[in-house]
Amino acid sequence: MFVVINAMPVIAQVSALSSIRGTVSDATGGALPGVTVTLTSPALQVAEMTAVSQADGSYRFGELPPGIYRLKFELTGFNTLVREELRLTVGFEARVDAPLTIGAVQESVTVSGESPVVDFAKTTTAANLSKDQIAMLPVGRGFQQLYAMTPGVNATGAPDVGDSQMNNRQSLMSFGVTTASKIEIEGINIATDAGEGGTGVYMSSFSVEEAQIKTSGNTAEVSTPGISMTTVLKSGSNSLHGTYTAAGQRPKLQSSNLDDRLRAQRVSDTTPLRYYWETSGDLGGRITKDKLWFYVGTSRQERSTGLLGFVAGPGADGKYLTGDEPLADYINGLTQYTTKLSYQLNTANKLVGVYQRGTKLQPQQGAGRFRPLEATIDYKNPGWIYKGELQSSLTSRMFLNVVAGYGGLFADYSAPRSPNANAIKGNPSKTDLNTGLTTGAYWNSENSTEGKSQVDSNLSFLPDRFLGWHHELKFGNTIYWQHYSLGGVNAPQGNYQLVFDAGQASQIVIDNLPIKPSHRADIYAAYAQDTWRVSNRLTANLGIRWERQHAYLPKQSYGGSPDFPTVFPSGTFPYQDLRTWVRTVPRLGLAWNLDHKSVVKTSFGLYNPNIGPSFGFAYNRNALSRTTFRWRDLDLNGDYTPGETNLNLNGGDFLSLSGGGTAVPAPDLREPLTTEVTAGFERELAPNVGFRTMYVFRNVSDRYADVELNRPRSAYDIPLTRRDPGPDGVLNTSDDGGKVTIYDYNAAYRGAAFSSVQRQNTTPGRTDHFNSFEVSLSKRLTHRWSATGSFWGTKNDRWLTLHDVNPNNDPFPLDRTWFWAGNVTATYLLPAEVQVGAYLQSKVGILGQRTYQFRAADPDGGRSLTSFSTVTLRLEPYGSMRAAAENVLNLRFSKLFRLGKGRASVNFEIFNVLNSNADTGLTFASGPTFGYSTGVLPPRVSRLGGTYSF
Repeated sequence: MFVVINAMPVIAQVSALSSIRGTVSDATGGALPGVTVTLTSPALQVAEMTAVSQADGSYRFGELPPGIYRLKFELTGFNTLVREELRLTVGFEARVDAPLTIGAVQESVTVSGESPVVDFAKTTTAANLSKDQIAMLPVGRGFQQLYAMTPGVNATGAPDVGDSQMNNRQSLMSFGVTTASKIEIEGINIATDAGEGGTGVYMSSFSVEEAQIKTSGNTAEVSTPGISMTTVLKSGSNSLHGTYTAAGQRPKLQSSNLDDRLRAQRVSDTTPLRYYWETSGDLGGRITKDKLWFYVGTSRQERSTGLLGFVAGPGADGKYLTGDEPLADYINGLTQYTTKLSYQLNTANKLVGVYQRGTKLQPQQGAGRFRPLEATIDYKNPGWIYKGELQSSLTSRMFLNVVAGYGGLFADYSAPRSPNANAIKGNPSKTDLNTGLTTGAYWNSENSTEGKSQVDSNLSFLPDRFLGWHHELKFGNTIYWQHYSLGGVNAPQGNYQLVFDAGQASQIVIDNLPIKPSHRADIYAAYAQDTWRVSNRLTANLGIRWERQHAYLPKQSYGGSPDFPTVFPSGTFPYQDLRTWVRTVPRLGLAWNLDHKSVVKTSFGLYNPNIGPSFGFAYNRNALSRTTFRWRDLDLNGDYTPGETNLNLNGGDFLSLSGGGTAVPAPDLREPLTTEVTAGFERELAPNVGFRTMYVFRNVSDRYADVELNRPRSAYDIPLTRRDPGPDGVLNTSDDGGKVTIYDYNAAYRGAAFSSVQRQNTTPGRTDHFNSFEVSLSKRLTHRWSATGSFWGTKNDRWLTLHDVNPNNDPFPLDRTWFWAGNVTATYLLPAEVQVGAYLQSKVGILGQRTYQFRAADPDGGRSLTSFSTVTLRLEPYGSMRAAAENVLNLRFSKLFRLGKGRASVNFEIFNVLNSNADTGLTFASGPTFGYSTGVLPPRVSRLGGTYSF
């Protein structure tokens, strides 16, 4: 197949590896063996790499870092061919064919700037984002912005406007499916196990060299469907280099997008800016040339704004939600430190070490329209990754990569630490069912640790011939030792929340704090992957993956609730083996080259979820748990006084028990499965211009949820007819709906004994499936400009409720809406070194359905609820409530100039040029705040900054 004369230096993690291959031919198209091919690049930690073309003219360089490369083809009697400025992105296989011409006197022919944009071998769908793209485009500095720029990916929540989404933990959806992702930073997976696809390890994009985000067609190297992100951090080099930036925003640089619609909701402002500033700097270089490289970087961001409806206290009338309240500030900060060392032991072996730490600070966490300043909590979240990596060329055809390290976080919430909370006895947390308003000190000071120790290794083998064909074989394994703990400390104001209904005492919800639980899960996986060159036109990507996932609870103890010992008594709990899943799944991909510019691709795969340590939460009697009772404020002091409720778990005031320790084992629980089929077409329209269109089908089966084990559907045998009060929540007005039926359960099923749940797979027939399409066009930076455009959509067919046990969940149980989104980016270098960048993000507006929480008493005098205190019913189809589309246009203008030995720029950015105030959150519950905005896009704002690099 090929011979490598110089050992191959490899980089980062296995999924970051790229390659260059092709065929050398003469003027007639015949294969040319024996051609010397030399590869050089500043990204390599060796001077050069050399290969010799084989009998069929083929050559290959593998395990390459992203960067700019130069290829030289030499053979006696032929002119030398040089290909310069070949840009190689993460995980990309570039096909570079080389036609050589005969020359009596050898000359050199140079071709520059034509980089392949179509991968003719891989069947994974992916988008690559380089540090240059990130720097030139007017996007926020948050790591999550990389997802927003990726076709097929939706980060839930509001689009970012000038780092308005900084530090927000957003769930990730890929072509309709929200599931666990693989988010690798230098080979360390920092994705949470909770199934929402995001991460709680916060970082900025400043230290990112390049990121690749895969959205479908993942090979056997990846467990989960959908998003698999590979991020390579900046590195040192043989030359000293660095980048330094500073930027800021002030109130005078912000417009207002408050309109009559929001004023009618008693909103006095949307997201008024107080200040924003950022600084960052890094330095990379060599300690020893071609031997030891270093990189260090740091960044800091801080932002202070108002939030829609977020207030410092009641207004002159002494009330909330009347529109005269003074506004409060919401502060958000992120500090990051990065260190990376690369040591080339010899021509065959290399060591890489990385440490990165980011700390998120939110002193008013939880703030919002219905949670004023007094009810917020101080929040600190340090997160970190570290790794060691060995990269080794065992032979010219065998390569080993081993990564070991850790990624995790500590989320620390503290009400007593907050100067705004007044967390003292007599000021408990209070919430009102009628308005949704929460006041008083934040009711629980939770803290959680989460992370995984991990080892990821692979062996790549490139045989000359195997079974008569060209093959590239890869064998690997992944090990995760995962831990999770969601606990908390004792709250001075009381470990409970009081629930009112239109100002009248209704319920008390009690937490079992203080508590410190422990949950564990281990994953062991092995895979084999074969890239089989069936012919010059057909490549088959064949893979198989074996996984063993095991969730368990270590032995642990609970000291009991200091205030409610009869509700939550102390105890010691033995080791508990929860669940073990073992499964082997196939992966298949085919790439058929129609010609040297076009390829048709298809893939099929079965994918497992990540069981994760949080799987054990519901089984752990030492985990966070909540019990709800009816409550009567007998002494009218607005706080709980012992004796105001019957705390007997089988008494008449008991309503519900949820959280830790409520689940019983489910020996028949099946592992969920995602089936994916893709088909696509890609074409190089012109040098550096690529087009892609594709279809993705996903079917998700055997999802699971907790079901009340001892309260079957037959227990809900008390049908009650009520009238729908309409959106305003008030009967006998013009918007009243018709009659509906709600169900109470039989009194024989009351008490804590009936609160036990069992994790069960979906009711038969409740399988979700999603049909998606994507169209993308991209042009790499050449001739002073670059551009990308993409549009994708998903037709959902998913169940909102997985089981049919509770008849109150029967109405409108399906989501059959369309989700759509699109992105456009562009950069252009004008005369006088003025760089212009534009970014447009557009996606469907908020979707939902109207609900109503029916109270125990019937306003029409009918029979009251006796077992339930309230019943919430869906009253319209999902998607019947639809906000305006979210469209955000950003612009950036930079004046570039030389300064000493480096380059500097003055940057001016405008975010939300259209000044849209599309809703990013709505209230769907009927009542006085129905349809109210809980968030809108921040108004147009400008940012001024500068950059210096050398």
